[in-house]
Amino acid sequence: MSDYLLVIDMQDDYVGPGKLHSNPDLVGAINNKIVSYPQDRVVYIVNRFFWEFSRQEKKLIAPLLKVSNQVFEKRRASCFTNPELLKFLRDHQAQSLEFVGVDGNCCVKHSVLASAKLGFETTADLSAIGVANKKHFPKTKKKWEAAGVRITSD
Repeated sequence: MSDYLLVIDMQDDYVGPGKLHSNPDLVGAINNKIVSYPQDRVVYIVNRFFWEFSRQEKKLIAPLLKVSNQVFEKRRASCFTNPELLKFLRDHQAQSLEFVGVDGNCCVKHSVLASAKLGFETTADLSAIGVANKKHFPKTKKKWEAAGVRITSD
C-alpha cells in the first residue's frame, strides 16, 4: 500500500450515465480502493478549467465514497499543477502515491508521470482507472513503465 491514494477527476461532469465514463464497475473498484486506505490518506482531485472559475464548486459523483475533506483543484491535466497538493504531500512526508480515477490517457496519465518525475514511488491500479480511448492506452502504459511506475490490477 502506498502512503496516499489520489482519486483523480471522479466528478459529475465526467462520470455517470451518458458521460465519457459511464462504467458502474469503475466506481465500485475505486470505492474498494478507498476503503483499503486510512481516511486521512485519501486525497481527491477535481478539474476546474479557467472558464469555469465563476461556476459552482465541482462535485464528486454521488456513488463515490468521500472519506476525507482533502480536495484539491487543478486547472491542467496533472494534479501537480496545483502547488498546494505537492506542499500537502511533502508536509506529510509522503513517499509513495497510488492513482485511480479518470482518464487514463489524460489527467491520470499526466499526474502519474509527474508523480514519478517528482520522485514519488508511484503506482497505477488499472482496475480502478477509467480509459475512454482504449486504443491509445498501451502507449500510456509504456510511458509509465519507462518512468518506473508500478502498474497493478488489484
